[in-house]
Amino acid sequence: MHQQASDPHRQQGLYWNELNDLQVMTCYIRRYRDYYGRWVKGLAGLKAVASCGGIAAWALWKEYAFWWGMIIAASQLADALKEVFPFAKLHKRTSEYTIILRHLFVDAQLEWEMISSGQYTDEQIMRLCHQLRKRRLEAEQECVPDGLPLRGPLRDQAVRDANDESATLYRLE
Repeated sequence: MHQQASDPHRQQGLYWNELNDLQVMTCYIRRYRDYYGRWVKGLAGLKAVASCGGIAAWALWKEYAFWWGMIIAASQLADALKEVFPFAKLHKRTSEYTIILRHLFVDAQLEWEMISSGQYTDEQIMRLCHQLRKRRLEAEQECVPDGLPLRGPLRDQAVRDANDESATLYRLE
Protein backbone atom coordinates (compact mmCIF):
# COMPACT_ATOMS: atom_id res chain seq x y z
CA MET A 1 0.00 0.00 0.00
CA HIS A 2 2.83 2.37 0.84
CA GLN A 3 4.31 1.86 -2.64
CA GLN A 4 1.01 2.86 -4.30
CA ALA A 5 0.79 6.05 -2.26
CA SER A 6 4.36 7.02 -3.15
CA ASP A 7 3.81 6.71 -6.92
CA PRO A 8 2.70 10.17 -8.09
CA HIS A 9 1.67 8.77 -11.50
CA ARG A 10 -0.33 5.75 -10.33
CA GLN A 11 -3.69 7.09 -11.52
CA GLN A 12 -2.21 8.04 -14.87
CA GLY A 13 -0.84 4.50 -15.21
CA LEU A 14 -4.21 2.99 -14.34
CA TYR A 15 -5.94 5.13 -16.95
CA TRP A 16 -3.27 4.28 -19.53
CA ASN A 17 -3.83 0.56 -18.85
CA GLU A 18 -7.58 1.04 -19.21
CA LEU A 19 -7.05 2.89 -22.49
CA ASN A 20 -4.85 0.06 -23.79
CA ASP A 21 -7.40 -2.57 -22.74
CA LEU A 22 -10.11 -0.61 -24.54
CA GLN A 23 -7.96 -0.38 -27.65
CA VAL A 24 -7.35 -4.14 -27.68
CA MET A 25 -11.06 -4.79 -27.13
CA THR A 26 -11.96 -2.41 -29.95
CA CYS A 27 -9.58 -4.19 -32.33
CA TYR A 28 -10.82 -7.60 -31.15
CA ILE A 29 -14.50 -6.80 -31.66
CA ARG A 30 -13.72 -5.29 -35.08
CA ARG A 31 -11.94 -8.50 -36.09
CA TYR A 32 -14.80 -10.56 -34.60
CA ARG A 33 -17.28 -8.53 -36.68
CA ASP A 34 -15.19 -9.02 -39.82
CA TYR A 35 -14.92 -12.77 -39.19
CA TYR A 36 -18.68 -13.19 -38.96
CA GLY A 37 -19.19 -10.73 -41.81
CA ARG A 38 -17.44 -13.18 -44.12
CA TRP A 39 -19.93 -15.87 -43.07
CA VAL A 40 -22.88 -13.54 -43.68
CA LYS A 41 -21.56 -12.56 -47.11
CA GLY A 42 -20.80 -16.19 -47.94
CA LEU A 43 -24.37 -17.22 -47.10
CA ALA A 44 -25.75 -14.33 -49.16
CA GLY A 45 -23.59 -15.34 -52.11
CA LEU A 46 -24.62 -18.98 -51.78
CA LYS A 47 -28.29 -17.98 -51.67
CA ALA A 48 -27.92 -15.80 -54.76
CA VAL A 49 -26.12 -18.50 -56.73
CA ALA A 50 -28.59 -21.18 -55.63
CA SER A 51 -31.63 -19.07 -56.45
CA CYS A 52 -30.45 -17.70 -59.78
CA GLY A 53 -28.73 -20.91 -60.76
CA GLY A 54 -31.81 -22.94 -59.87
CA ILE A 55 -34.03 -20.75 -62.04
CA ALA A 56 -31.57 -20.88 -64.96
CA ALA A 57 -31.11 -24.64 -64.65
CA TRP A 58 -34.87 -25.12 -64.43
CA ALA A 59 -35.27 -23.30 -67.71
CA LEU A 60 -32.59 -25.45 -69.38
CA TRP A 61 -33.33 -28.86 -67.87
CA LYS A 62 -37.05 -29.06 -67.27
CA GLU A 63 -36.91 -32.78 -66.46
CA TYR A 64 -35.20 -31.87 -63.15
CA ALA A 65 -37.74 -29.18 -62.28
CA PHE A 66 -38.48 -30.75 -58.90
CA TRP A 67 -34.83 -30.54 -57.82
CA TRP A 68 -34.38 -27.00 -59.07
CA GLY A 69 -37.57 -26.02 -57.28
CA MET A 70 -36.17 -27.55 -54.07
CA ILE A 71 -32.95 -25.55 -54.46
CA ILE A 72 -34.91 -22.33 -54.94
CA ALA A 73 -37.14 -23.15 -51.94
CA ALA A 74 -34.07 -23.88 -49.79
CA SER A 75 -32.58 -20.55 -50.84
CA GLN A 76 -35.78 -18.74 -49.89
CA LEU A 77 -35.90 -20.57 -46.56
CA ALA A 78 -32.28 -19.60 -45.82
CA ASP A 79 -33.15 -15.98 -46.61
CA ALA A 80 -36.16 -16.06 -44.30
CA LEU A 81 -34.12 -17.60 -41.48
CA LYS A 82 -30.96 -15.47 -41.87
CA GLU A 83 -31.58 -13.65 -38.59
CA VAL A 84 -31.89 -17.00 -36.82
CA PHE A 85 -28.38 -18.11 -37.77
CA PRO A 86 -26.09 -17.35 -34.84
CA PHE A 87 -23.38 -15.82 -37.02
CA ALA A 88 -25.85 -13.35 -38.55
CA LYS A 89 -26.93 -12.19 -35.11
CA LEU A 90 -23.34 -12.01 -33.90
CA HIS A 91 -22.35 -9.99 -36.95
CA LYS A 92 -25.13 -7.48 -36.35
CA ARG A 93 -24.35 -7.18 -32.63
CA THR A 94 -20.60 -6.92 -33.08
CA SER A 95 -21.11 -4.27 -35.79
CA GLU A 96 -23.01 -2.14 -33.29
CA TYR A 97 -20.49 -2.91 -30.54
CA THR A 98 -17.58 -1.91 -32.79
CA ILE A 99 -19.09 1.52 -33.42
CA ILE A 100 -19.74 2.13 -29.73
CA LEU A 101 -16.23 1.03 -28.75
CA ARG A 102 -14.64 3.24 -31.41
CA HIS A 103 -16.53 6.25 -30.02
CA LEU A 104 -15.47 5.33 -26.49
CA PHE A 105 -11.87 4.99 -27.60
CA VAL A 106 -11.85 8.37 -29.34
CA ASP A 107 -13.26 10.00 -26.19
CA ALA A 108 -10.75 8.12 -24.01
CA GLN A 109 -7.86 9.28 -26.21
CA LEU A 110 -8.88 12.90 -25.68
CA GLU A 111 -9.11 12.30 -21.93
CA TRP A 112 -5.68 10.66 -22.00
CA GLU A 113 -4.15 13.68 -23.73
CA MET A 114 -5.55 15.91 -21.01
CA ILE A 115 -4.43 13.50 -18.26
CA SER A 116 -0.91 13.16 -19.62
CA SER A 117 -0.56 16.92 -19.89
CA GLY A 118 -1.34 17.26 -16.18
CA GLN A 119 -4.74 18.91 -16.49
CA TYR A 120 -6.47 16.52 -14.06
CA THR A 121 -5.98 15.68 -10.39
CA ASP A 122 -5.71 12.08 -9.21
CA GLU A 123 -9.30 12.18 -8.01
CA GLN A 124 -10.50 13.40 -11.42
CA ILE A 125 -8.49 10.69 -13.14
CA MET A 126 -10.05 8.05 -10.85
CA ARG A 127 -13.51 9.29 -11.83
CA LEU A 128 -12.63 9.29 -15.52
CA CYS A 129 -11.29 5.75 -15.25
CA HIS A 130 -14.44 4.65 -13.43
CA GLN A 131 -16.65 6.30 -16.07
CA LEU A 132 -14.71 4.62 -18.86
CA ARG A 133 -15.09 1.18 -17.26
CA LYS A 134 -18.78 1.80 -16.67
CA ARG A 135 -19.43 2.95 -20.26
CA ARG A 136 -17.55 -0.07 -21.56
CA LEU A 137 -19.66 -2.41 -19.41
CA GLU A 138 -22.88 -0.69 -20.55
CA ALA A 139 -21.86 -1.13 -24.20
CA GLU A 140 -21.17 -4.82 -23.63
CA GLN A 141 -24.50 -5.33 -21.86
CA GLU A 142 -26.33 -3.53 -24.66
CA CYS A 143 -24.67 -5.27 -27.62
CA VAL A 144 -23.61 -8.70 -26.40
CA PRO A 145 -25.50 -9.38 -23.16
CA ASP A 146 -24.66 -13.08 -23.34
CA GLY A 147 -20.98 -12.34 -23.94
CA LEU A 148 -18.84 -13.61 -26.77
CA PRO A 149 -16.86 -16.83 -26.92
CA LEU A 150 -13.14 -16.08 -26.92
CA ARG A 151 -11.49 -16.70 -30.26
CA GLY A 152 -7.78 -16.91 -29.44
CA PRO A 153 -6.39 -16.20 -32.91
CA LEU A 154 -8.58 -13.10 -33.25
CA ARG A 155 -7.47 -11.94 -29.80
CA ASP A 156 -3.80 -12.41 -30.73
CA GLN A 157 -4.30 -10.41 -33.94
CA ALA A 158 -6.16 -7.71 -32.01
CA VAL A 159 -3.26 -7.35 -29.56
CA ARG A 160 -0.88 -6.89 -32.50
CA ASP A 161 -3.27 -4.39 -34.13
CA ALA A 162 -3.55 -2.39 -30.90
CA ASN A 163 0.23 -2.40 -30.40
CA ASP A 164 0.73 -1.17 -33.98
CA GLU A 165 -1.88 1.57 -33.54
CA SER A 166 -0.33 2.68 -30.24
CA ALA A 167 3.13 2.73 -31.77
CA THR A 168 1.82 4.94 -34.56
CA LEU A 169 -0.26 7.25 -32.37
CA TYR A 170 2.15 7.64 -29.49
CA ARG A 171 5.46 6.84 -31.21
CA LEU A 172 6.13 3.89 -28.93
CA GLU A 173 8.96 1.49 -29.61
